[in-house]
Amino acid sequence: MTEEYYSNPEDVINTTGIQAQDLGFPTDDLLKDWIGARLIEIKDMIDRDRNRDFAKEAEEAGTDVPPGIHGIALRMMSNHIGNAALRRTTPIIRVDDFTIKGLEDQVFTEAIRKDLRRYPAKLDGIIRRLGLVVVTGKDDE
Repeated sequence: MTEEYYSNPEDVINTTGIQAQDLGFPTDDLLKDWIGARLIEIKDMIDRDRNRDFAKEAEEAGTDVPPGIHGIALRMMSNHIGNAALRRTTPIIRVDDFTIKGLEDQVFTEAIRKDLRRYPAKLDGIIRRLGLVVVTGKDDE
């Protein structure tokens, strides 16, 4: 069965130290359910960015999803939790005495995008979506 998401709620909780009450959940199970739902969204973002489904590819090849993909999902979820916890404290950030700015959602940071680029995107779907024709120089027989 294809993995539903990359990383897992337990690793997210252990990495971030988040507790159910930190985000207003009455039980740990509800926190895990919420994290699982966000991890599904993160898997979709990763797969769409790379134009491939790492879980499906791993299942078809009889291998595991690359550990780096799980790590990237974990980092993205950690960012999401940090944003959620901060929003519950205050929606604004004071930079200095005169500058105040709103909290930005930075789940898919440039550093994460850079690391994700280490896993090549599949071009076939991208080329099809753009309506491009690829000329290889080889005669088709």
